[in-house]
Amino acid sequence: MRITRRFTIITATAWSANAAIARAAGAETGPENTAQIDIARAKAEGRVVIYTSLDTQLVDTIIAPFRERYGIEVTYFRAGSAEVTGKVLAEADAGRSQADMVDASDLAALLLMKERGLLRPFESAARALLPASQRDPDSTWIVDRLTQGVLQYNVAEFGAAPPQHWADLGRAGMAGRVSFWSASSGDGAPRIITLAQHLGWDVVKSIARTKPLRTVSPQTMAQIIERRERGVGLLQNDNVAWRSKLQGKGTDFLFPSEGVPSEFGACGLLKTSTRPHAAALFHEWWMSAEGQAVLSKGGKYSPRTDVAPPENSLPITKMKLLEQDYTTYKRDRAKILDQMADVFGGEWGN
Repeated sequence: MRITRRFTIITATAWSANAAIARAAGAETGPENTAQIDIARAKAEGRVVIYTSLDTQLVDTIIAPFRERYGIEVTYFRAGSAEVTGKVLAEADAGRSQADMVDASDLAALLLMKERGLLRPFESAARALLPASQRDPDSTWIVDRLTQGVLQYNVAEFGAAPPQHWADLGRAGMAGRVSFWSASSGDGAPRIITLAQHLGWDVVKSIARTKPLRTVSPQTMAQIIERRERGVGLLQNDNVAWRSKLQGKGTDFLFPSEGVPSEFGACGLLKTSTRPHAAALFHEWWMSAEGQAVLSKGGKYSPRTDVAPPENSLPITKMKLLEQDYTTYKRDRAKILDQMADVFGGEWGN
């Protein structure tokens, strides 16, 4: 299935003109916190460009009320986390950075951008509502969503007795019934690694021995399960499974009691932005209780303690979350992806 991407190409002439305007306005450094955002300047800057790995349906619903309220246009490029990261780094290397804000479902991506000196410190008003592990001590990134890897299944396939535990997917009789997702860039690998680190590689290897069907995205895996081409999905995005069930596609999902990998999506502002006030204003809309409620309405869990979970969903406090060691993953990524290739075969971006 072709992944939808939206990208407005900014020409070199327009980029240079915007840079000149920003320099003339003395706005290169931009606001350092929410109180310093100048809304009049933001409106004069007129536009925000964001690179994101978030589902396009959710991005569109977040953008619409922001545009209506402030009259500021928001355009975006959407792809998997690895591709978003690669685009940011490639543009930085070429001296042609075009994005104002970046959002990625893999916190390791933001850690790498910070290491490269690409992110601008900005103290969000939401910072005080998040635990220390979900915000950079130097304020260059902040967690903007939590994605849990759930066990999704076809109701007709399993009836009232679906698999309850991750190890169940590797048991006898599961050959040809399991699916998982991971792009060739390596997206999808972190949650499998997290499962292996917490529950042991034997569990993951037993699932691999069932020859699970590999799909390119969570959305594609959901379609495979809905059509009963495979009965169960390993580590599906909770919001995708939630939406499939809500739409009456004959699927359901559960959070195995031994734990579910939880991935931190995070966002940050780029130093090279020529629209720093507009970018910061959109960042704060994205992280506000109102903006985060849009995410929750679309099935995503917010890290904010004052935003309710998705409708009819288990509260985060009722789950056993298996958190990823992002620092180790960033450091050992190539070696870890080699291990994934050994276990599952195929290309993993290594």
